[in-house]
Amino acid sequence: MTDPARAVAHPRGLRYVVGNALATGPEQNPTARWSCVGRTESGRDFLNCPPGTKLENYLDFPTCWDGRNLDSPNHRDHMAYAAGPTCPASHPVPVPRLELLITWPVNGGGLSLAGTRNGANVTDAPGYTFHGDFFNAWDEGELKRRVADCVNAGYICGTDGRPIQQ
Repeated sequence: MTDPARAVAHPRGLRYVVGNALATGPEQNPTARWSCVGRTESGRDFLNCPPGTKLENYLDFPTCWDGRNLDSPNHRDHMAYAAGPTCPASHPVPVPRLELLITWPVNGGGLSLAGTRNGANVTDAPGYTFHGDFFNAWDEGELKRRVADCVNAGYICGTDGRPIQQ
């Protein structure tokens, strides 16, 4: 994770994609993780969680921006992951950390999270194909305030963007 005190607000119109919908193995999508709530094991593919628990998926977004481009032809090259607390020289601007977390209740068999491919239902797509998009449409002034008051200041904030824990 980059230094939160140096993070800047995502510029309006910044867009990028994470994950790999066409991955053929877990090593091709290191941004996606699966786990069962309350258990220590996790993996890059679906896990079999016991009925009555919850399956959760995390998708980690990059925290370093090149500082110039709001997008790139592949929707990825203008963003990068930090190496420890430092952004690479090619992407020197730290942005707030984003993580998509989705939790599903496990109520028994028959659930498929594989979705569709080319308009057809797919029941065999593995969990390591998980992916997501980001497009920043926030009001610039409000997002800058929230980054300054919450991220840069090191506070946990509520949905109103005001510190709730210091």
